Amino acid sequence: MPSTDIHTVDGRPVRILSVGLHNKDAGPDFFNADIVIDGEDWIGNVEIHTRSTDWYRHGHDHDPAYDNVILHVVEQADGDVVTSSGRSVPQVEVQVPGYVVSSYEQLQAADHHPPCLVHAASLAPFLLRQWVGRLTTERLERKVADIEARLHYCNNDWEHVFFITLARAFGFGINSDTFEQWARIIPYRGAAKHRDDLQLITALFLGQAGFLNTEDNHLDSYKEKAALSSLYSFLCNKFSLTPMSAHSWRFLRTRPGNFPNVRLEQLAHLYCEGRVSLSAALEAADTEAAANLFSGVSLPRRSVSLLLLNAVVPMLYAYGTYRGSKKMKDKALLWLSQLPAEDNRYSRQWLQAGLPMDSAADSQAVLQQFTRYCQRRDCLRCQLGYQYMKR
Repeated sequence: MPSTDIHTVDGRPVRILSVGLHNKDAGPDFFNADIVIDGEDWIGNVEIHTRSTDWYRHGHDHDPAYDNVILHVVEQADGDVVTSSGRSVPQVEVQVPGYVVSSYEQLQAADHHPPCLVHAASLAPFLLRQWVGRLTTERLERKVADIEARLHYCNNDWEHVFFITLARAFGFGINSDTFEQWARIIPYRGAAKHRDDLQLITALFLGQAGFLNTEDNHLDSYKEKAALSSLYSFLCNKFSLTPMSAHSWRFLRTRPGNFPNVRLEQLAHLYCEGRVSLSAALEAADTEAAANLFSGVSLPRRSVSLLLLNAVVPMLYAYGTYRGSKKMKDKALLWLSQLPAEDNRYSRQWLQAGLPMDSAADSQAVLQQFTRYCQRRDCLRCQLGYQYMKR
């Protein structure tokens, strides 16, 4: 919307000093806008609709959350609008150009990758870099929200949260949800008392995963299975444990080195060595030092990079947010820019469009682009969609 030569539907001049903050949740579309209407300065919220009558269709006339709306922007003003307190809301009518509507309809109708992607490479580099940077931060903030939910579950025990977050990362996508479910039923504080006994911890980890109480699993060839089962029975009595079903885990199309029971054994080793923890991650000087935390088990370099990307970096950023430490958050962003880019269908599509992919920061941004905007067809809030529609 232009910031000059604007008038309300009843002829009063409007000057926009600040559009405010875009609201992505429930409530008015923009918060804390600063708008001068007929010489009077107003600070409040802005709501946008296609028609004025949408105000009533959405129930805003009965919702106190919309009482502070100072301007209603519509394409077609087909009536007056009032708040739940009875105050009349000024309206501005803005016509959307036909070419914008046509471009938007093309984006919404696309049945393959978004059409805007092929034009994104022609964007000014600073615009593209700015948008990618925002996507990277959005992706991290989404992971921070997940970590904060775990923090509440763990009664503010950050090391416990790190254990759950790392376990989820050990699922490497296909078993991530199951690994998190498993980590939540491990008696974390009780297990800490047995950290010097690898066999006992291995029995606990495999037993809680359901691998020691069934014949139909991938541990039947283990010579130690009987001993591990006996230890797990002892732990069940001690901690009143209930194991998961072994059928929760996915083995299909998974390489033997990535079988969940193998990953659980690796976690047991790392846990007993005490090398991988939030405190150790916080002390690591760089990504190489952080990667060395996983050197106690046999993991490909690519897998270590994914663990840093999906567990260590988000934990650093979340802890930095919690502590109000910009230095720690900057460290997380720096590490993200130093880790290699992920290789997946989203990053490959991005590269095929001639767009840069230099690091994990970029591949995380692309993942956010496709899952948050493209899959939801939320083109109006996407910089690539915006640039496509204004052509």
